[in-house]
Amino acid sequence: MSTQLCADVVRALDAASDQVRAHRTAAANFVDDVMRLVDGTLRFLEPDQSIWEARRVVLERLEGITLLMDPKRGPNVVGATVGQLPRAISTARAHAIEAIEHLRMKVLGQGRVNAAGDRVGLGQAGALIG
Repeated sequence: MSTQLCADVVRALDAASDQVRAHRTAAANFVDDVMRLVDGTLRFLEPDQSIWEARRVVLERLEGITLLMDPKRGPNVVGATVGQLPRAISTARAHAIEAIEHLRMKVLGQGRVNAAGDRVGLGQAGALIG
């Protein structure tokens, strides 16, 4: 078990969730900023298909928020009609936060330290982090 890596994962994914909660305007770098935090949690983990699938879901949810907040395309996105866009954005935001939480559970439950994590002292390569 890697206590430091667990703490780093929790801290980074909490920060990612906080950025999603705080996001209120269309910003070109929103997805990149959040995914930088998400990917930072994965750099010291062995490749795992279910963790990468959970990461993909987070990315899709973030892109959904971006589409809804795009002033040019927002009102035309998947059934969002006049007066319902704020609720659609709120729902998309909640789904993104839920996806980040799902990723956290996958990483803490199944994540294993990789060789790079071993080299920097985060745990023995192959050991579960959670």
